[in-house]
Amino acid sequence: MNRLQHSSDGLALGKDQMHRLLDALKEYGELIGPVHDGQWLRMQTFSKYEELCLKGISWFTSKEYFFPQRQVLFQFDGHSLTRQEEFPKRVLFGLRLCDLNAIAVNDKLFLEQEPQHREYKGYREGLTLVGLWCDEVQDKYCFCSSMELEHFYDICLYDRGDYYHIKAGSEKGQEILEKLQLLPNGPYEKEFPTGEMKLSTKDIAKFFDKNQVWQKGAKECLSCGDCTTLCPTCMCFDVQDEVEVDLTKGFRIQKWDSCMYKDFTLVAGGHVYRNTRLNRFKHRIYHKLVYFPQKFERYMCTGCGRCIRGCPTKIDWIGLVNEMEGETQ
Repeated sequence: MNRLQHSSDGLALGKDQMHRLLDALKEYGELIGPVHDGQWLRMQTFSKYEELCLKGISWFTSKEYFFPQRQVLFQFDGHSLTRQEEFPKRVLFGLRLCDLNAIAVNDKLFLEQEPQHREYKGYREGLTLVGLWCDEVQDKYCFCSSMELEHFYDICLYDRGDYYHIKAGSEKGQEILEKLQLLPNGPYEKEFPTGEMKLSTKDIAKFFDKNQVWQKGAKECLSCGDCTTLCPTCMCFDVQDEVEVDLTKGFRIQKWDSCMYKDFTLVAGGHVYRNTRLNRFKHRIYHKLVYFPQKFERYMCTGCGRCIRGCPTKIDWIGLVNEMEGETQ
């Protein structure tokens, strides 16, 4: 994504004219957006504006569209080896700023390091990102205002009642808006909303030995991995070979994995480096707020709240951090 310098200037598009935007976006690939399936708000294929649900935050993230839960890295047949050469083009529509920033985090990990992740790059180059600004927090679990989010999108929509203020955030986004031939709408900026859930500090390295407090969350942990499955920046994976009995054909498979599973750090000889739920629980949070920024100079967490929202026992790690910060003041 060739990003543009952030500007509040944009164009106006009436909601009754949204088909014009969607027609333009269809040139960039399959449309994926938030659709309510009767139980969950999911990122799914759609074709009409009326199919979208633009209130709330999708239960599941869009990461499966550029980092599939199970993907074939290569397959072999005898002495021949083949890999995926073509990747789909998709438009991710209606992404909240937390999910847009999650993609920026994943880019940092898989594209800005050497070697690049080949399959991630293939999927990522086919993506067009359409953001939807949050005028209000989506529910009580959102704490995105605590996480220093950036403007990261191709285009972004701001709801102004009967029309959208649309801004470009990249050269591709500028190209899309030029096709619409809309009238300039002047400057418009919206403050990022703040909800009731706030992270009082991100400097949690000093709390590493506060196990009595961390244990409050760890004892409720089921090691189910829901937090990492729903998290837009949890991209850990395992690689397995699936080979036929005659050993002449097979696949190398990449599958989602989770640091919350006990066998995630299992090594030869049977040793498990993070054998306790306490260590696994702490590791996930420290990875987001300490280890990743130490190496990549940005927080891995984007404050979407899915790890708490989707947790069967609703472990509030934000509250635990705030409790420890309060004790130091």
